[in-house]
Amino acid sequence: MTSFRRNNIQGIIDLGNADIKFLYRIGDDSDDWHRHKFESVVSTSPLVNNHPARVLLGEQSYLIGEEATAVQCDRTGNTDSGKVLNALPLTIHALIKAAGMGKPLSADLIFTCPSVKAYGADIQAKLVGEHKVTLPPDNAALIDEQKQTIRIDSAIPQLEGYQAYRLVKSECPHGAVMVDIGSRTILVTAVDAQGRILNRFAKDDCGCHRIAERVYQSECLIGLKGMTQRLPNADQVMAFLLDTTTNKSLRQQQATRIEPHVLACVQDAQTFVSQYGDKPVYLMGGGSMLPGMVDAFSNSQQKAQTMPEATWATLIGLSTVADRLFPQN
Repeated sequence: MTSFRRNNIQGIIDLGNADIKFLYRIGDDSDDWHRHKFESVVSTSPLVNNHPARVLLGEQSYLIGEEATAVQCDRTGNTDSGKVLNALPLTIHALIKAAGMGKPLSADLIFTCPSVKAYGADIQAKLVGEHKVTLPPDNAALIDEQKQTIRIDSAIPQLEGYQAYRLVKSECPHGAVMVDIGSRTILVTAVDAQGRILNRFAKDDCGCHRIAERVYQSECLIGLKGMTQRLPNADQVMAFLLDTTTNKSLRQQQATRIEPHVLACVQDAQTFVSQYGDKPVYLMGGGSMLPGMVDAFSNSQQKAQTMPEATWATLIGLSTVADRLFPQN
């Protein structure tokens, strides 16, 4: 009989459309949270079957994360079905990266993702259970085949963006508006001073990837930083705009050039936010780092601000309540 140690690992995973972020702690008594991040990409292409980095779940071979981008792959947010189909291989990959291979592993998980209310139950059903994992041998690297059983005892869905309020609650006597700008979606949560949800807004196909696509098509960045022609694709546009090492002057020029495209994508979210003029606005998620995004959500009544560690804010917020959410021994 397989021997498991209860709560070998506890993890909080954000199954995002662009990236997977995993916050985890190992051992029954650990309070130290560790982090891991990788691209939200999975491939089941026939090219996977002979790849040395493939992972077998049962009989199905997968390439996951960076390795999958080199072959035909499915980025999680491209289709509704991808959110559910990719959830298990992405989660298993995160657990292996966190705990390694070699001995049976049990895990309790909290997960969040865009549209978690729509897909949370289906994702939970995919995750919970016992999973046979095989890493094939890599003869070139002199690595033998590795097999392991991973048992996910619980997988608890949580709303994206919401619990980040706990990180700023002491500064918000009247509550706040939390704006989570992801790769493809914008999720806005208005909360009262105690953290109760007053209202939520969600819209797809308006996040930072959609903004980058519009910017790419418009060619509006030509002329910046000696750029004589547009960047090759929207992904490179997004990387250029999200480069945090860019100097302040260039960031301002970027903001001016892309402002029409930012406003076109966020206007519905802006309208929702403006209903709560007595509450501060906090931005999080990768899209919050786009030039001009803070200004887009600021007005005469409200001044928006980007949360510290904006891309990790949801998971850090969830870590503050994890002990209340995980099953008790």
